[in-house]
Amino acid sequence: MKKKVTFEKSIEFPTMIGEICEISLDQELKFINESNVEGDLLLTGKYKMTEASRLEEDFSYKIPCEITLTEKLDLNTTNIEISDFYYEIENENTIICHIELTIEGLELLEDEEVVLERECDGDNVETKEIEIPMLESDKEEIIEDNKNEIDSNESINSLFSNLEDENDKYGTFIVYMVRQDETVNSIIEKYHTTLEELEKYNDLKEINFGTKLIIPLINE
Repeated sequence: MKKKVTFEKSIEFPTMIGEICEISLDQELKFINESNVEGDLLLTGKYKMTEASRLEEDFSYKIPCEITLTEKLDLNTTNIEISDFYYEIENENTIICHIELTIEGLELLEDEEVVLERECDGDNVETKEIEIPMLESDKEEIIEDNKNEIDSNESINSLFSNLEDENDKYGTFIVYMVRQDETVNSIIEKYHTTLEELEKYNDLKEINFGTKLIIPLINE
């Protein structure tokens, strides 16, 4: 069984948001039994209160989540990944995070109809549930694009249009905005990645101040 769960979460900042300089999402989710997942999503990054400001403020938020499956899974085969994440600034001090989780594992019981229920702390949470059948011999990830429904965020959507299956190599992607006088080499050194990995997700022909890059972080 392989399922995808997508939802939105509003995050309110203590001050106004002029610019998000750096943002990443990680997860501390685990199966507590054959049918239930609990834990937190960890949102961290840096922002400026105004675009002209040179001072960057750190932010960190925990998003508690509970996921309940009607079917039971073999705990030795389960896996949870953040398969997609992007954000948009809703107003002067609030951002909306769009998060997609992928849950997979072998079922202990076979049911014709599979139902997935999700609870996430906070109001105004919309959930879309997608069932993806997968043969045991099929090792290729199938990622279905749900971002076309958000017309106002086309520029952010395009950042993730090149993401492909990396055989569970990556669990976190950073959306990074290039700063003044930075180069591809300095960014590679800062995030301990390689030119080849950056080229998989970005067009590196023209890198200027303000360019947004997707930087994959290798799971430890």
